[in-house]
Amino acid sequence: MKPLTHLLFSSILAAVFYPIFGWKALLVLAGGVLIDIDHYLWYIYKHKSLNLISAYKFYINNVKTNNYSNVYGILLIFHSIEFFIVMTFLSFYIYFTFIFMIGLLFHYLLDLIFLYRGPKHFIVNHSIIYWIYKKTR
Repeated sequence: MKPLTHLLFSSILAAVFYPIFGWKALLVLAGGVLIDIDHYLWYIYKHKSLNLISAYKFYINNVKTNNYSNVYGILLIFHSIEFFIVMTFLSFYIYFTFIFMIGLLFHYLLDLIFLYRGPKHFIVNHSIIYWIYKKTR
C-alpha cells in the first residue's frame, strides 16, 4: 500500500484518538506510518543504494508491473510476527507503546486489505526466524 494512503488513514485515526490521548495521538500516526521504513531498509540491503526516491519508484512502479515477483519472499522486520510480539509485550508495560500499537495494528489491517485486493497472497515473509531458516537451507 502506498505510504500516502497509510499517512491519510493514520492521520484520521490519530485525529479520532486526539480527544483521548491529546498530543500522544501522534504516536498512533507514527505507528501507522513509520513502520514502513523497513521497505527502505530492505531496498538499501538489496540494491546497495541509499537513494530514497529510487526506492520509492521501485516499490510503486516496478513491483506492481512485475506482479510482485521481485519482492516475493523479502523480509520486512517491522512487519514480522516477532516485532508484533515484542511490541505487544511492551504495550502492557509502556503506555506510549500501547498508543503506538493502535497505529501499528491499523497499519497491519490496511496491509491485509491491500493484499486481499491486490496480489491475493502474502508477498513477504512474516517471520524473521522462518526467513533465516529458509536462507540456511
